[in-house]
Amino acid sequence: MQVNKNSSNIKFNVKGAYSEMWFSNNKINEWEQDTFNILEYYKDLEKGIYMDIGAWIGPTVLYSANLYNKVIAIEPDPIAIERLEENLSVNNFTNIQLIKKALSDKNGTSKFGGNGELGNSESTLLIAKDDYFSYEGRHTHTWKDKQNDIIEIETTTIQTMLDEINICPNKISLIKMDIEGGEIIVIPYLESFLKQYKPPLFISLHYIYLRLSDINLILDILFSIYNKCYLFDNDGNRQMVDKNYVKLHKICTLVFEFKIN
Repeated sequence: MQVNKNSSNIKFNVKGAYSEMWFSNNKINEWEQDTFNILEYYKDLEKGIYMDIGAWIGPTVLYSANLYNKVIAIEPDPIAIERLEENLSVNNFTNIQLIKKALSDKNGTSKFGGNGELGNSESTLLIAKDDYFSYEGRHTHTWKDKQNDIIEIETTTIQTMLDEINICPNKISLIKMDIEGGEIIVIPYLESFLKQYKPPLFISLHYIYLRLSDINLILDILFSIYNKCYLFDNDGNRQMVDKNYVKLHKICTLVFEFKIN
């Protein structure tokens, strides 16, 4: 099935019942338009690398393959990987590299899942925490009343991964992180890496899975590294915001940049 992104004239193919169902009914032109605006804003076909942490079945991966010199797609969910590989098989992209592991704070293994069935885009590294299901304030429509698949997956640190695939961090044009609350595990570990290289970071914060103290810690780290924080809207406009504004309005989708004034 061919998928057409109307606003940019970008086209790609998807395969398999799940992907064809998800992308049907003009889904690509309705889902998270701010996300595609962010991908367009930081595009770099000459030398840029786009790192997609939480690639799922590939909507942002397949789209970004048209915009960046190289796409690193990081996904540990075996069901999502199978669907993503199906989608890659019906395209001619040569600039996508799939990493079948979770980016984490260690090289090894971890429990993964816990938010319904695997493949649904909500599986999380947080399930490895013993108190995950008793997090104060936590709420999601998939846990408790549905199957909660939990498996063991491989994990990698960013430096190990970049060394293995021979990627220079200075060539990263954009990192996207959307990992269902796992950002509280990854961001503190990434602090020194982000301080050193300061790549633009597009992050989704999951208030539904995390404690407010977790969110505050993530924001404190990122605002200490980056001097610009932006919101993008569905029309492509961007607005600079500060930490107080983000906390007050519980903003979920943010882009951090470092610029020399």
